[in-house]
Parts: sequence; structure tokens; C-alpha cells
Amino acid sequence: MSCLKNCGMSIIEMKEYLKLCLEGESSIPERQKILDIKLKELNNKISEIQESIDYIHWKQNFYNDVLSGKTKYYSNLIND
Repeated sequence: MSCLKNCGMSIIEMKEYLKLCLEGESSIPERQKILDIKLKELNNKISEIQESIDYIHWKQNFYNDVLSGKTKYYSNLIND
């Protein structure tokens, strides 16, 4: 159950998955579909997190360049 929860399954999804498990081998294709959906969702989350990490790295590099004098500071939020 912990593994399923860590995969992002809701309680309803976990109950459905476990019900299928109890049906035996015949339900493997249906369980695979459930896991495929969760895998896609997790991969999307990884992509979103990676985009956020990339932005933070870019922003930190920009600030470092400004502080070192390499780049002139600018902001899209402030009209100069």
C-alpha cells in the first residue's frame, strides 16, 4: 500500500488496483494500464520539477553575473 501511495495513487485507485490483484493473473493487463497512467503522471511531474530547477539555476547565475559586474541588472517588473 505504501508503494502505491508513493506512486501517487488515491485511496480509490489503490482499492481498485488491489481488487484487480485479488482477481489474479487475468487482471494483469488492466493493472498495467493503471501503472502506465501513473508513470505518465509521474514523468510529467518530473518534467515540471526539472523546469523549475532549471529556472532557479538560470536566475542564480543571472544574480551571480550581476553581482560580479559581468551583467547589468534588469528586471521585467521594474520600469527604469
